[in-house]
Amino acid sequence: MKKKSIKPKTGLYRYLSILNDNKFFAGVIMLTMNIGSKYVSIELSKTQENYVKYSLGRQILVFAILWMGTRDIFASLVLTAIFILIADYLFNENSKYCIIPEKYKELENKVVTTNEVNNAINTLKIAQKNKNSDDPQINNILYKENFI
Repeated sequence: MKKKSIKPKTGLYRYLSILNDNKFFAGVIMLTMNIGSKYVSIELSKTQENYVKYSLGRQILVFAILWMGTRDIFASLVLTAIFILIADYLFNENSKYCIIPEKYKELENKVVTTNEVNNAINTLKIAQKNKNSDDPQINNILYKENFI
């Protein structure tokens, strides 16, 4: 008696299986991981950074990491959904579904310490010195950071 395959070889599953085994898809996912990671320096505006950080970019990066580990689209999608539920709802102190006990929650403290003020003043003094210098490399950096 022949064993029947549990998964059908037609329709959506067939296309996803082809994509799952495609080396070019693996390359695109690897590229996505490199672009989305913190180790690759990409000049993005603050608006672009916030869009990638707080929108679909995070989910795509999580999916890419999971797919590289599993090499299975279905498992990666399920694990991505589970991660989003855990990170955005169960372990998010701003969610009404948060399961973290109150004693472990650290909410943002809006008080600025004297040390933080002094560090900011010192940083601004250094930036002012650099702004007044004639070094074109420093001026280019300051223009890129919208300081000048």
